[in-house]
Amino acid sequence: MNQDSQKLPSGWHVDEETGLLMRDTIHHMGRRCQNWNYCGTGCYLITMTLRDRSRPLLGECRCCDNSPMDGREQALFIPTTLGQSIEAHLRRLPEFSPEIEILGVQLMPDHLHTVLRVCRRMGKPLGECLRGFKIGCTKIYRAINSPMDGRAQPMDGRAQDGWMRGEAARGQGLFADGFVDTILFDDEALAKGLAYMRDNPRRLLEKRAHPELFRVVRDLEFSPIHGRAHALHFSAIGNHHLLSAPTLLQVQCSRRDFAYAKAQDGSLQKDAPPAVCTPFFEEKSAALLAAAAHGAVLVSPCISHGEKEIARRALVSGARLVALQNKGFAPLYKPPGLYFDRCAEGRLLLLAPAGWPYLPGEKRMTRDDACVLNRIAQLLCSSGAAEINYRGLVPAAIDHLVERAMNP
Repeated sequence: MNQDSQKLPSGWHVDEETGLLMRDTIHHMGRRCQNWNYCGTGCYLITMTLRDRSRPLLGECRCCDNSPMDGREQALFIPTTLGQSIEAHLRRLPEFSPEIEILGVQLMPDHLHTVLRVCRRMGKPLGECLRGFKIGCTKIYRAINSPMDGRAQPMDGRAQDGWMRGEAARGQGLFADGFVDTILFDDEALAKGLAYMRDNPRRLLEKRAHPELFRVVRDLEFSPIHGRAHALHFSAIGNHHLLSAPTLLQVQCSRRDFAYAKAQDGSLQKDAPPAVCTPFFEEKSAALLAAAAHGAVLVSPCISHGEKEIARRALVSGARLVALQNKGFAPLYKPPGLYFDRCAEGRLLLLAPAGWPYLPGEKRMTRDDACVLNRIAQLLCSSGAAEINYRGLVPAAIDHLVERAMNP
């Protein structure tokens, strides 16, 4: 990749599922990374959504040949006339901003993704170029829905009656303000960004085929067999029935037994040999995965590197997994990467204490968070729980922390 050598800004991390380097604070549509030069060169995965996401104005996803989904190649997106025009308009963006190269486009019913490269320094920020693109999209929409030869030729009646007479009359554009960007720092990240973009139609069909597995539940109740007088309450997404499995085994690993290698910028190198990997860790990992192969459900608090590694191995092997999170889920949350596929297969449940709200970006794992997640894992697993030394905290103090975490 031909891009300026820019120091990576502080507050970034490598996403565990996609491998992409991402900001710790995930912005909303109107907020950018404050430490990044958007006039400089670089590659980006860009998402722009329609202002009104209730109508699929850009097209629809279909399953090829009306057959069940069993492979990525069966997902098909059929664009509307508006969708075709907007994609063509986006691909002409280099005519107006020659510093930009469009590497890929993926329309979706109510939004679009594009991967683009800024090949040389621009005289204005990338956002200004995308703003001009969206102004052009609004003009295209109005042209398609404007009266012709004395007769209205709307793309559909609802669009003419709703958007044209409402938002358009108030001067609002077809697309929502702002955009979401993921900066792709190297060729590997670029390849993963393109793969993610192209896989979106399949992911949407999977969500529609299994809506119950991708619905964020705000108050999932679980009553431990023993050890607690009151029920546990969670935010959840995934297969709730995993909590009813006959055998749940807690994943618990000391930081001394396993640690990922790190690059000079502090990012984790999961494809490299780990910095620490003891025989004890490998024995524990093998035993847990063997039990999972015979029907057990693994429950990981996902605190230490070792717990995250065993969770990753469980996902790769197709084992059933309950993964605890230290914050809640956004309303439109979608599990990333392999988490998504295992969720669609009913092999994954993500849980967060109901009293821990959704926060944008990464939430720092505090000692109290770790104690709560470890204790919750113990309560979920009952006889399959691990023995944990909470280092000075008495059981009553741990239970008090759990009680606070359970109450929204």
